[in-house]
Amino acid sequence: MQERYKEELKNLFGIRFRRLLTITNMPISRFADTLLRQGEYDSYMGLLVNHFNPATLDGLMCRDQISVGWQGNLYDCDFNQMLDIEVAGGLGIDDISSFSELAGIPITTHDHCFGCTAGSGSSCGGSIDETEGRGLTAGKAA
Repeated sequence: MQERYKEELKNLFGIRFRRLLTITNMPISRFADTLLRQGEYDSYMGLLVNHFNPATLDGLMCRDQISVGWQGNLYDCDFNQMLDIEVAGGLGIDDISSFSELAGIPITTHDHCFGCTAGSGSSCGGSIDETEGRGLTAGKAA
């Protein structure tokens, strides 16, 4: 896929790049609305659910990162923040003295979480490189 994108983007727009990183289009917000309007939401969710890969779980962003909203609300991931799905218990930054206090609190999940666990995975932590079996193809987000 990377080689095809390199060719197409170079020929059509003069864009050159070294490495292609992809993420799953999460079925939330505008994309979810579009899927619903086109009658494709259930099909897209079925694709994600049917391609669930437990090997992706260790690299999920929600396992070792936290998102903090501008008002101090805490979220298990950026996608939950977009959807205003707070950490279990609705804790905010003022409710804790250390992020270690969040260890052991269940991660709040929803249907969109299948977007990070389908196929080779898709998360801020990267995806599993199944072709070479070398762990993650992308590092943590900076």
